[in-house]
Amino acid sequence: MKVSAPLKAHDQYGAGLIEIMIAMALGIVIVLGITTLFADASRSLAAVDRSGRQIENALFAVDLLSAELALAGYWGGANYPVDAETQIFASGEVPSELSWNVATEPPPTCLGAGGIISNTENNARAELAFAMEFPLFSALGAGLNSEITAGKCGLGLTALANASLDYFVIRRSGSCATGAPPTPALNQCRPLGDYFHLQANGCYSENLGLSGGEIKLEKVNEGNVLGLLSYTGFDCDSPAPIYRLVSRIYYIDQNDTMNRLYLDGAGGALGFRKEALVEGVELLRFEWFVDTSGDGEYDVVTRAPRVDDWPNIVGVKIWLVVRASQREPGYSDGAIYTIAGDSWSVPAGNESYRRVVQSRTVDIVNIRGRRQ
Repeated sequence: MKVSAPLKAHDQYGAGLIEIMIAMALGIVIVLGITTLFADASRSLAAVDRSGRQIENALFAVDLLSAELALAGYWGGANYPVDAETQIFASGEVPSELSWNVATEPPPTCLGAGGIISNTENNARAELAFAMEFPLFSALGAGLNSEITAGKCGLGLTALANASLDYFVIRRSGSCATGAPPTPALNQCRPLGDYFHLQANGCYSENLGLSGGEIKLEKVNEGNVLGLLSYTGFDCDSPAPIYRLVSRIYYIDQNDTMNRLYLDGAGGALGFRKEALVEGVELLRFEWFVDTSGDGEYDVVTRAPRVDDWPNIVGVKIWLVVRASQREPGYSDGAIYTIAGDSWSVPAGNESYRRVVQSRTVDIVNIRGRRQ
C-alpha cells in the first residue's frame, strides 16, 4: 500500500491574513464608492424636489392671482363702473356720514363685514354698495393691518400682513348665475347661504320707473330671494340672473405665506375668513396700467395709482419672488434683484434659500373691452 508523504509545515490552504486585509480594503473602497454615489444621488434628488416645489409654488401663485385679477370689473349683468348712489341706494338710504371722503379717498378694505359704516339700517349692505365702486384696489400691508387690529374685518382675525409689501382687494360678482327661478342647484352654483347677492335690471319701463341698469344688492336665502331680488331681463318678464357677490383680499403675511381673506356668511356670522395659499412668497408687487383717455389703451404705468385712477385700471403686471421650502447647505444668495423697476435685496438670514422671480401681465378685459 502506498502511503502519502506527510504535509510539510510550510504548506498552506485558504486565505491568509494579508489576503483578508486586502479584501477588506477593497470592500471598504467599493462600499464607500456606492455610499458616495447614493449620497450624491439623494442630494441631487432633494435639490430637484426643492426646485420643483419652488417652481410649482411660484406658478400656482401667479396663475391664481392672474385669474383673479382678470375678472376685475365683472358685475354680471350690471354695467361698469357702478355708481352706488344712483344704482343701488334708494332715496334716503345713502349714508350721511362716512369715515372716508368719497371724492378723495378709496374706501376701506374690509367693507362688507359691517364694522365700518354704523349709521344705516343694514350696515354691511351699505358698505358693499360703496365697495362696488372700487372693484380693484391695492396698497401696502400696513393699511390692511390697521383694519385687522381694529376689528374691522370681523371674526377675530389676528394674522397680520407684511407691512411693506403690496396687497390687493378685488370685488366682483361670481361667475355662476343662478337658474330661473333663482335656484342655485339648477346651474350648479353655490347655495345662497344667507349671503349677499346682486341682480341687475335689464328692463326699460316708464310705467315701472325703470331705465335699465339698476342694481339690487341684498342678503338673501332660499326663502326670501324671490321677494328681494325681483328684477327681470330685457324682455321685462323672465327673472334676471342673480350672482353671488365676491370680496377677496390677497396679502403676504409676516411668515412669507400668501393668504386670502374672503367675505362669507357661513354659520350666520358675516366677516372675512382666512385661507393660507402659498408658502415662501417673499415679495409681491404690482405695476398698474391706467387708461386716462377712455379708449381702452393704457396711458400711465404706475405702482401707486391715484384715487381717481382705480376705476380706470385696464391691466396689471404681477411680480412675485418665491423661495424654496428648505435651506440649501453651502448656498448663499447675495444678489440684488430688480423688481418692478426697484431694487430688492434678500432679507437677512434667508440667504441660504434659492428663489425664483415670476412676472406676468394681465389684461383686465371687463374694463378694457368695454372701452375698446
